Amino acid sequence: MPSATGSGRDAAQDLTPDLRRVTTSLDSPSLDFFVYSRDSAGTGALRDDEELLEEHWSYMDGFAESMIARGPTLGTDRETATGSLHILGLPSVDAVLEFVADEPNNRAGVYAAHYVWRFENLLGRTMWEFGGAVDEPKFLIIARRGQTTGASPEPVPFESLSADLREGLILYGLLTELDDARQVGIAIAMQARDRAAVDALLEAGRVGLDAFTTIEIHHWEFGGRR
Repeated sequence: MPSATGSGRDAAQDLTPDLRRVTTSLDSPSLDFFVYSRDSAGTGALRDDEELLEEHWSYMDGFAESMIARGPTLGTDRETATGSLHILGLPSVDAVLEFVADEPNNRAGVYAAHYVWRFENLLGRTMWEFGGAVDEPKFLIIARRGQTTGASPEPVPFESLSADLREGLILYGLLTELDDARQVGIAIAMQARDRAAVDALLEAGRVGLDAFTTIEIHHWEFGGRR
């Protein structure tokens, strides 16, 4: 399995789209998008600002009906926010870029960079439909291929995954570029008792991570108003 990391600010910056180049030729009334925003260093005070938090929640209230998943990634202490995940349906590429630009945390300077991709929901459900234990730790995995010209690996079908991995899956989706739908990788959110259990489940789960050159594994939790 390729090396996994919960950091990698440079990688996130490489994946942030050049907003001047992104076209809207793939606009559709029913596109799903994956947005992962990585925190800048030294923004803990902004994260603790209750007024900014309320602005963030109020902003997200406007997208509640189209939200597939949301929540912060966390440091190893599972307390310190390191980024924010939002997966949601929007009518166009322009709309998701506007969503990112106008988000209050972004305008306040919380984020250093953004991953913004199209998302194909391979489970066909939202995180709120997951039936696992509420208090068990959750993790976000972002696996991506390198900048190669070869054929992109197809995601492993849900039914081909191991039973143990299927039981813990919260999200499973294909990631593709905004402008040309080139396959980038896969995103997984899952529940497991600890990080070692995540590694074991991914190794035994037949998810095909060996096909990807970069894997990030983040501590994560469900987001929304507390």
